[in-house]
Amino acid sequence: MAIPRDSSGNSFENSGDNTLLFKLREHVKVNLNNEQFGVDSLARSMGMSRSCLHRKLHKSLGISTSQFIREYRLKRSLEILKEENVTASEVAYRVGFSSATYFSTSFHKFYGFTPGDVKSRSNDENVTTGSPEISKEIPLQDVKSAKRNNRVKKIVLWSVVLATITSMTLFFFTTTPKKDFENKLIDNSGKKSIAVLPFKNWTGDPNLEYISDGMTDAVISRLTKINAIDKVIPFTSSLQYKKTEKSIQNIAKELGVSNLLQGNLQISGDQIKINLQLIQGSSNVHLWSEEYTKEWKSDEIFELQTEVVEGIAANMNADIAKDELADIKKIPTKSKQAYSYFLQGEFQRQKGNELSYSNAINFYEKAIVADSNFVEPYIDMANVWHMGGSVWGFYGEQIAWDNAKALLEQALKLEPDNQRAEEELNTGLFFYDWNFELVEKFFQKKISNSIQYKPSVISLDYPIKTGRPEETLRAIEYYIINDPSNVFHPFFKAEAMFYLGSTDEAKEILTQTDPLYNDNWFYLRESTKLYFYLGEYEKSKIQLEKITTQFPDYPPILMWLNAVYAQMDGNSQITIQYLTELQNEYDKSSSGSPAWFMALYYAHVKDYEKTFEWLQKSTDRHEVELMWLREEPLLAPIRNDLRYKNLYDKVGFSSIDLPIKPSSTN
Repeated sequence: MAIPRDSSGNSFENSGDNTLLFKLREHVKVNLNNEQFGVDSLARSMGMSRSCLHRKLHKSLGISTSQFIREYRLKRSLEILKEENVTASEVAYRVGFSSATYFSTSFHKFYGFTPGDVKSRSNDENVTTGSPEISKEIPLQDVKSAKRNNRVKKIVLWSVVLATITSMTLFFFTTTPKKDFENKLIDNSGKKSIAVLPFKNWTGDPNLEYISDGMTDAVISRLTKINAIDKVIPFTSSLQYKKTEKSIQNIAKELGVSNLLQGNLQISGDQIKINLQLIQGSSNVHLWSEEYTKEWKSDEIFELQTEVVEGIAANMNADIAKDELADIKKIPTKSKQAYSYFLQGEFQRQKGNELSYSNAINFYEKAIVADSNFVEPYIDMANVWHMGGSVWGFYGEQIAWDNAKALLEQALKLEPDNQRAEEELNTGLFFYDWNFELVEKFFQKKISNSIQYKPSVISLDYPIKTGRPEETLRAIEYYIINDPSNVFHPFFKAEAMFYLGSTDEAKEILTQTDPLYNDNWFYLRESTKLYFYLGEYEKSKIQLEKITTQFPDYPPILMWLNAVYAQMDGNSQITIQYLTELQNEYDKSSSGSPAWFMALYYAHVKDYEKTFEWLQKSTDRHEVELMWLREEPLLAPIRNDLRYKNLYDKVGFSSIDLPIKPSSTN
């Protein structure tokens, strides 16, 4: 075993700390892949108290115990990455990180480069850093000798490399035709990835914007069916660039893609024309362009979409499998009128306000009348009812669910294997029916089939509410890679980190994300609440101010937060005002779970008799926020109360063997 050394290469042999450090390193080494092995575990294994171990380490090395463990894990990860051909995710779990994303972040912060850069920097002199007891494994004289030899080798190597690059470059630019050069750019751009920017409406009629947006969404949906394309940015994320002035390079960098597709749509009589150009994001080099013209008929429109997708795939060198092509060519409706109504419904749904939701329902209903076998309007109208009843509070919760459930059941009759319909149905079964047994089966199927692993309430929200935030984090790591600009991803990551006990990481994520979503209602609402639980009250108040001044919607969650902050500020009159607003919403049987938030207010002020009174009312009303019953931090002190256990069983958590979390006296 190598002797620990200080920053000058001298051993700790005579420092009196050698035995301690040796034992510490051995204990961490033995438990390297155990993500649960932390400060408390190390202290117990050493027969010390947590504080005693911290004092000794800080005196010897100037670092905390958690830093000692983390740096040891990171040092071992560097060795593995240099020696073996493994992915960063594999290494993360081998060295005890439960999150590959957190591992990559920690690694980059520690070394100044990412795990993916290790191979290219393996000859670098400065690939180690951190605390001396971990980083100095080799005697200093051997290190210096190795470095001298490496410098000589590197000079010779780089001379050869530069000469080779120069000759290859001259040959390439003097012998390669332009088209071959463009294809090589695609081949060398890394993974096959693309973002389709919203097609520009060049019809001259702003009322036809729904067609250009609908065509963009349709092309994106079909591209996602091609497994040979590694990454396709969803329409909801590319939509933010509809009126942007950002450069191609900046957009590609923000979305993490190598290719961007731009286009415009024109209509003349019954003819529809689309002009497209594929651009390499990093260089802004034009790779391919094409013009497509078809009659504005339902079958020709879908043929046009298929041809566009085939053209894109061909120029990205992405082969389309036979079954994928059959899926891409699938015609969802033979009715031109039904498809037109559907596109208008989608255009309205994306606006996300009460009037647009009403308009969307109207268009979806017309689409179904025009073609009762057209599945998509059923699913998307169900989504409007669901979101309007649970998130936005536009409709009564039970009315919203009854309507959504009927639509989804009809969609599944028409197309039993439709994943979107199944996903939407299980989301409702969770929030409204509290059918944990069915939802748990669906959840287990999702996490066992990564190919079907799409962003959803069941993959992100459900595991947090049922005490499995690590599952949310695993899903987020996948989603962020494929869709880095989605507002849901950083928030759910921060929330998962909070429930995993990594509060500093949660705060850091929110701090970095705040400037990006100052105008997003969902993010502002959820970050207001999460900042409150993190004890960042001033930041929470700032978010609360933004949402109340920018948006007219005023659901019960905001009344509760206003009441809490008025109480914390000692303003009893304003507190009563907000509580009265919540009481009025409850009396009107409003959606948004007013009884639940009344219960949370009284839990905040530690009036637990009233807390249970309002929890019972929330249960009787079947409010959707009761899905937080297991994880809600403010209810932690009362989890051992028999009344809480009875509510827990009644809601249904115990039906899937989810134990009640330990009570807290904090």
